[in-house]
This record gives sequence, C-alpha cells and structure tokens, in this order.
Amino acid sequence: MFFHLSDNHLHTTVRRLQFLQAIRRLRHVAITMFLGVCVSNLFIGLIRGEGKPSEGVTPPVLHIQRTELLNGLRVISVERPGEMAVINLLVKTGSFSDPKDKVGLANLTAQSACFANGKLPLQRWKDELEFLGASIEIQSTMDSTIFQAKVRCSNIDAILQLFARLVIQPVFIPEGIERIKCELSSSKLTISEPQAIAELNLGELVFGRTGCGRAESGTQESVKPLRAADVESFHQAHYLPNNTALIIVGGPPLARLGDLVREKFGSWIKGKLQPLDPPIGPSPVKPVVRVIDQRTSADALILLGHSAPPRQTPDFFALTVANTLLGGMGKSSRLEQAFAKREIPYQTVASRVQLMQTCGRFEVSAKVPLSAVPAAFAAILQGIEDLKTQAVPEPELSQAKLALLSKHRASLETEAGIADQLTAIELFDLARDLLTGFPLRVDQVSSERVQEAAKNYLSSTQISGVVLGESQAVRAGLVEFRSFEISEVPESSQKRSSAH
Repeated sequence: MFFHLSDNHLHTTVRRLQFLQAIRRLRHVAITMFLGVCVSNLFIGLIRGEGKPSEGVTPPVLHIQRTELLNGLRVISVERPGEMAVINLLVKTGSFSDPKDKVGLANLTAQSACFANGKLPLQRWKDELEFLGASIEIQSTMDSTIFQAKVRCSNIDAILQLFARLVIQPVFIPEGIERIKCELSSSKLTISEPQAIAELNLGELVFGRTGCGRAESGTQESVKPLRAADVESFHQAHYLPNNTALIIVGGPPLARLGDLVREKFGSWIKGKLQPLDPPIGPSPVKPVVRVIDQRTSADALILLGHSAPPRQTPDFFALTVANTLLGGMGKSSRLEQAFAKREIPYQTVASRVQLMQTCGRFEVSAKVPLSAVPAAFAAILQGIEDLKTQAVPEPELSQAKLALLSKHRASLETEAGIADQLTAIELFDLARDLLTGFPLRVDQVSSERVQEAAKNYLSSTQISGVVLGESQAVRAGLVEFRSFEISEVPESSQKRSSAH
C-alpha cells in the first residue's frame, strides 16, 4: 500500500517525497501487477481472430534488456524516448515476512530507510529532490517493498546514488523511527473507511492470523513496541542484493547504465535468503458472515470471499477470464446483469481475484440498500454457481477477453505502467515474454477452461463474508441463509480494535 506521511514537519520538509496511503489502490496494484499486458490494435485483432494487424497499425515494441551483477542484483531496463524515467527498486519482501509478534515491521523498515536514515537527513532529501525535479514513493505490499522514483533522464545517476544510500547499510536513527511510529499511529493505522474495514475483517475470516490475513501496515498495538533494533534486524535479513531488482524505464543505454549500477551497488554484499512460511491451510468448513453494526448510512456494504491459488497457478489466465465474466466488465458483467434483471438497487457490484506469491483471494463486493441485502446475497451466490455449471457462450467469452485486454491497454503507455509490469514479472518470476505473449494466452482460453477454472477455484458454499450496516436489519435479511454462521461486531468495538 502507499503511505503519505502527513505530519506537518515531514510534509513541509519532504513535500516532493510523496507517500500515498491507498489500501484499495495497493490491492489494485497487487492485481494489475501480474497482468503484464502489451495491448494494441494488433492484439485486439488477434482476439477477434484476425491474423494480422490492420493496415497502418504498428504494434508497440519494447526492447527489454536484463543483466545481473555478481552480487545477485538484477537490472531490467527499457530504453524509451522522452525526458522522464521511472526507476523501481524492488525488494522481494513484504508484510508476509513480518514476525508474528511484530506485524508492521516490513512497512516500518521501508519508512525508516527514507525518514529515519542518518545517511539521508530530511533537509537533504528536500534539497536533493527539489534540485533533481524528482519524486519518490514507497509501495508496501504483502510480497514486496518498492521504492519508485520519477526523475528526468539526465538525473538517473543521482537517483541511483540516493537509492544506494536507502538500502545499503542505512544508519537508522531511533528518534526518527519513533517519530514515524507516532505519525502512523495517529492516522494511518486507524482504519475507518468502510471498504478497508470490510477487507481487513474478511482477511481474518479467510486466513486467520496468518501472514495472508494480517494488516499489511500493522496495528497500533503491534507497531508500538517495535524498536530500532527490530528495524535493523529486518533490514539485514531481507535488504540483500540477491533479493532485490532495479527496473529502469527510460534513460541511458544499458551499457552506460550497467556501469552506473555497478558503481553504486557493486559493493553491496549478498546474503542468505530467509525462507517464507508455508502456504496457509484450507478455509473454515462452515462459512461465516460477520455483521459490523454501522448506523451512519442507509446502505449496506457486502464483501464475500474465499482463498484462491497463488499467482504461479497454471490456471491463471482461465481464472482471470472467469472473474472478468463474473464481475469485471462493468454493466456487461454477469453480476451487474443479474442485479438489473432482478431489479436489485445497487451503487456498486464487482468481483476480483488477488493472486499473490504465497496466497490469493477471490472476493465480490456490493453496496446496496439495507432492504436489498438478501436479494444481493442470493444473486451473488447464484452468479458464482452459474459460472461453474453453465458453458460460456462464445460471444460473451470474446467480449470478456476484449474487456480484459482493453482495460489494461494503457499499462504500457507510460513509463510507470511499463515499470510496474516488469516489476511484477521479476517479483513473481513470470515468463519473460509475458508483455508480448499475454494477449495470445488470453485468446487461447476456451469456454471449457473457464468453466473448469470456476469449478476448481470459485465457491458459493465455502465462502465467508462481511456486511457493514445497521445490524438488526442485516441480520433479519440473512435469516434465510442458514448455511452461514452469523456473527456480530458492534461498530464501536470495531473502531477500538482497529485503533489498537
């Protein structure tokens, strides 16, 4: 997720260094990162069955170059005309690696590398970034920590030097770490946005207290006891060149770039990588719906979900198309059509799959009036079953493929979009030709494969949920769903637990 440290001192001294908190955007990034899509009119034609691009259409061509230093640091670069470049420094470690009693440590380590690093005093950050015309963001996810810089191509040398000071033997300042903890505790760890509350609770229902179910930034209770020694230990264990990659889009040719990277990072000493915990166990046998009493709205927020396979599943493409059919095509999706057919009033309804390194999650969200909760539940569960039991007509399948490709067509139109796709390929160890091969692989997904993936990975019976709304009305509406165990959490208790 993205964090924007907003306390007055940090904001004024590092106004060019932007940290944006967006839990939903993180998960959006976690989803779009694996979709390394190289889409143009050429690929739309391929999906339609045309054998070649239309007259006058030139498909985008990316010249991707890869190299690896002796210490294991990988460098992926793309030459791209223009004044600006984007550099992603990827550390292949995120909140999943937090010790069970130190949840939030990965995020605190990333923040401290920037804001509590004796090698990078805050005023120097301000001066250097303003002088370079650059900005830097931290993207902290379950699987990774990414420092992303946007800078003029002429200043890549200086940004690489800044990155080296971030990750190679930083000098952590205890006072700075305490300041960051105070800022996080005062605002960033208090979850009040309904969607974030629902997602945090659903993660707990589906995954328990494993790494897949924890809050990625931690809680006030878990972050408060963390000390500089914890940050130093986590950094030494995970910030290693053989656990890191540099993805550079724009800038100098690889020959010159290689010399710059070796100069800045060549002395970084590789180390032994820490093994990850094994994947989580199966979901609870009895589905649970947690009702969180929220009386500030006349609507209810519904979030249903269950575990899904990790990103490396061979059924990735079929499952992605299945999800697009169900709830990823806007008004054309099956869920929206089902709601409209049943005359269920709604503000939003959609589905998504989040496939990460060690675990994944399928979920459906909807915002409806309180009186429509039972009908919405029934429509969602029936939609999942229909996808599993009924063959997908070819016209609908083609429409889903086009929607999937069109949605991500813009991902290669910017330096940041290209950098994110290449970062995903590196993080998840995906096929090196995914940027150009993705459309063809989507095209190969048949109706039978979609139905098979839905049968294997989607369920209307082994699914849990969270509903935010006036609890009495919600519970009354869910009486007919006897297969679910209904539990209730008062809104006041939920706020206290998210603030601890």
